[in-house]
This record gives sequence, C-alpha cells and structure tokens, in this order.
Amino acid sequence: MTATVADRLRELKLDREPMRSVPKPAPVLRAERNGRRSMLPLLLTGMASLALGSVATAALLGGATGTAAPVAAPPARPAQPSADAPVASLVAAGFVVPQRGGTVGSQVTGQLRQVLVAEGDHVQAGQIIARVDNSDARAGLDRAIAAQAEARQTVAALRHQHRQAVATLARRQALSQRGFTTMAALEESQAESGMLGARIAAAEAALSGAAASVRAAHVMLDRYAIRAPFSGVVIEKNAEVGELVSPISAGGGFTRTGVVTLVDMASLQVEADVNEAYISGIRSGQRVVLTFDALPGERFEAAVAAIVPSADRNRATVRVNIAFVRSDPRILPQMAAKAAFLPTGDRS
Repeated sequence: MTATVADRLRELKLDREPMRSVPKPAPVLRAERNGRRSMLPLLLTGMASLALGSVATAALLGGATGTAAPVAAPPARPAQPSADAPVASLVAAGFVVPQRGGTVGSQVTGQLRQVLVAEGDHVQAGQIIARVDNSDARAGLDRAIAAQAEARQTVAALRHQHRQAVATLARRQALSQRGFTTMAALEESQAESGMLGARIAAAEAALSGAAASVRAAHVMLDRYAIRAPFSGVVIEKNAEVGELVSPISAGGGFTRTGVVTLVDMASLQVEADVNEAYISGIRSGQRVVLTFDALPGERFEAAVAAIVPSADRNRATVRVNIAFVRSDPRILPQMAAKAAFLPTGDRS
C-alpha cells in the first residue's frame, strides 16, 4: 500500500521533547511567505528519504539473493609489443664456448727454459710459444751427424778400393791372355773386386741409416720447441720458466702437463640447454637472437648449428649449439647468453 505524501510528512515530524542521551537537532529553517509556512523544504526532504530507502532496499535484496551489484570495469588496454623486439617462440640460457681450444703441452719431459707468449697474445699456427731444455736432444743430433759423416767416409774408401781392385783384375786378365800370370792370381782379383762391391753396398745402406738417424734427431730436437697447433688467443699461462713439464702427469704433482691454454676465437658458439619438452620445436639452421648481460641493449644474429643427439637425464635438457652470423671481438668465452629462438620463417 502506497503512503500519501501527507502521511510521509507526518512521519518526518520532529519530537520536540528534550532527550538527555540524544543531542537536540538543529532547527529546520522554514521560509514564510505572506504569513504562511512553505512546504518546499519538507517536500525535498521527503523525496530524498524515499530515494535513500529505495537504494537500501535494493542492497538488502541483493545481499539476500547472494548477488552483488555489477560494477563497470574500465576497458583493458592490449599490451603494445616493442617494434624492435622479435617475437620468440622459445628462450633458453647458455654460455659462450669455443669449439676449438685446449691446453698446449710439451711432447717431451724436461725443464721449461722459455715462455715466449703472454696472456692475451694472438698466435699463428706453428708459432713457437715455449722451449724446453734440449741439451740431450742436441747431443743426440750431434752424434747422428757424426755417424753419418763416418758412414759417408766409409763408402768413399770402399769405392776407392773397389776401383783399384777392378783395375788390378783388368791387368791380370790381360796378362792371363798372354800367359804371364796364373789362373789363381786372376781368380783372386775377381774375388776381391766382388767382395769390395758387396762392402760398398753395405756401407751405402749404413749411410742411409745414418741419414735417417740425423732426421730423427732433428725431429726429436724440434719436439723441445712447443708450437701453437692452431691460430688463436692465449687466455691462460699454465707454467713458468724453470718448472718441469711432461706429456704425462708425474713427479708427485710438481710436473706441469700444460704450458698455455689456447682458444680459437673464430670458433666461438653459444651452447644453450633446452628443455627436452620443447626440443621438437628446434630445427637446424633456425634463426636465433642472442643477448648478453655483458652487452646490454644489443642483439646478435645467430642460427642453430647443431642439436646434440643426447639428453641430460639429470636436468632433462638437450644441448643446442648456436653459431654467430658475424663474429664480435667483445664476445668472450664463458660469457652468459640468452637465446631467443625465432619461429621458422621469421626474419626479424
């Protein structure tokens, strides 16, 4: 049943009896015109009360039914990707690793006499980087050279004797035809000439052996010079002058097996560990964008060089080798890298 406006106004009539616990409200201002009270303020107050009652009722009804009044949410703005950043299908972490490099050691055991390079030096293939004491090797070479000279002289002497024997045999053959010599003397000359020929052949073989010994002594002497097996950069010096070096570990830990560590900077690649669950999305030759913590804000073009056909069962990853499109001297071995694998066909 709808209440009339007059009933509403009577309900809003203020109690004028003083209350000790409730403060006396401020008197309502009444505007008078021509000696009569104006009803406009009372009407406005009633309408406001009705509006508040309606809102409260709606709120109570909504709470009773378990539904809340919907609140309009501001429209969501879509993320604006950077125009320069390519969209990667997969991102993996890895490190820069040289594909050709290692510790260069000595082929013989001896005391290190010279180290001709320092860390950071660029060396060429075949360049001498250190020398080991080669006194014994030089003495061996000298003995081989002396033995070769002796064999050469022996061959020369036997050839001279053989020439004399051949001449003696010819004279005796001529005398034998005239009857001025015996058959025994002729046969003796023939035997001596043949024996000298055999001795010459043996001496020539000995001379060839002596020459081979000289070559072997040269090879052994050359082993005391430690050479770079390939062109690269020296990144670490492992031994100092005066230390004992050897191709095998010996001497109770006092023997060095390496002299320097050499790296071919042209063979640098990034080895990234990719989760085996995503390895099926990687292809050989796939485009990759590399970033480095040491070079913030820079990107480097690369491509998948190889997928190692073996998984790490402890980490559940597969190693992927990534080759640089262009080398950069600022990229060094063991730098941390992040590889963003681009979708097939993306040329960003």
